[in-house]
Amino acid sequence: MAETFDPGGEVALADPLSEVDPTDIDMLDVDVLEELFEYSGGSASFDGFAVMCAALDAAEQAEFAVNRAMAAHLDAVREALAIAARNPGLYLRANAAAGSDAAELAVRAAAAELSMRLHVPAGTIRTRAHEATVLQERLPSVWARFADGAAPYVDARVAVDTVAGFDPGDARLAEADVAFAAVIGTVSTSRLRQRARAIGAKLEREHLEARHTRAYAQRRVVVEHVDDGMAWVSVYTSSVEAARLWSRLDATARRDVGVAGDVRTLDQLRAGAAVAWLAGDGTPTAARAEVIVTIPLLSLAGAGSEPATLDGVGPVDLATARRLFADAPAFLRLAVDPITAAPLALDRSHYRPTNAQRVWLALTHGRCSRPGCDRLAATADIDHVLDWAAGGVTNDENLAPTCRGDHRLKHATRFIIEKPRNGTTTWRSPTGRSYTQIPPF
Repeated sequence: MAETFDPGGEVALADPLSEVDPTDIDMLDVDVLEELFEYSGGSASFDGFAVMCAALDAAEQAEFAVNRAMAAHLDAVREALAIAARNPGLYLRANAAAGSDAAELAVRAAAAELSMRLHVPAGTIRTRAHEATVLQERLPSVWARFADGAAPYVDARVAVDTVAGFDPGDARLAEADVAFAAVIGTVSTSRLRQRARAIGAKLEREHLEARHTRAYAQRRVVVEHVDDGMAWVSVYTSSVEAARLWSRLDATARRDVGVAGDVRTLDQLRAGAAVAWLAGDGTPTAARAEVIVTIPLLSLAGAGSEPATLDGVGPVDLATARRLFADAPAFLRLAVDPITAAPLALDRSHYRPTNAQRVWLALTHGRCSRPGCDRLAATADIDHVLDWAAGGVTNDENLAPTCRGDHRLKHATRFIIEKPRNGTTTWRSPTGRSYTQIPPF
């Protein structure tokens, strides 16, 4: 066993792996394992120690493989979108390929196809292509660490976000690249974020106000639906405004805790106050947005147990659904009998869908009819699958909710859209692949 000199006057054993790069370990040979086993001083058997080392090594190697694969994925996404931009005719019809925005439309089409292949939003695809470009062109050392598997994707994204305000060629990018490459993959993501804030502040110490202004321009509210009929509502805003929001929520909750036998916790009171304020409960401007809750008639009458459905989200418990159906004027109260519901159809003398058809299509599709798109059907355009000009009729079998962006893609690209009688919607790509969206009903 190797020894090192301890300034305290004692001899200390050195870690046999202290100078070994974990990315180079395939399998530890028996001699090394025996040395490690002796060094560990544990009471377990040698065989158990060897199996544990192998499992730990396998977990580490798999993580490095995941990182390398994600870097390769980002690079391939970037290349696919770049090819589409250089060759708009791969996706676009002749008239669209001659337009001034042909490259952008082609990129959107390629992103839409990858969205359908990978079952992720098209916006995510474009974000990943952008991240690959930033890493390769502005943070090459960070990209090398990522591509080698030493740094995870989430950490690479932290670096990308930090240099978001820098123009290509800015001399400060080299400094940021060196600073990030020195720590990325060696600390936790939370520690890296702390370091990133320090790096960003140092690089833009004379431009912190401009940096905050850019970030503040991106403020937004995001709703994420999760399990058990719940959802997260996130507000991305300034730290000062967030502190004000939290202070008022907390003060209100502490004022009301325990009042008149109220058994709600502080967290529950804060959440309730936030919802009431945002929805405007008890005010002239209370929320009146139309939300569709579908309740089977037997369940509504108490004779069935089939769950209700919140449009674009999924099942909700019947107690909540009955309360919404009875009491909430801001909700569209719609009882559906799937046995007797008649198809909604119009003849060729009518081009525009009726409001009843719009509601029906929003219910039966839930989301935009392009596979991979998660935009709500209730806010989408109602599109003729077979164009009206080509003889398409205005009935539910030839109509599909398509978000505004995908509606334009449908008419500008060479995607072929089909809607069989089973209610599914299929997009066939010019590359030869088909993608099918299965509606919730």
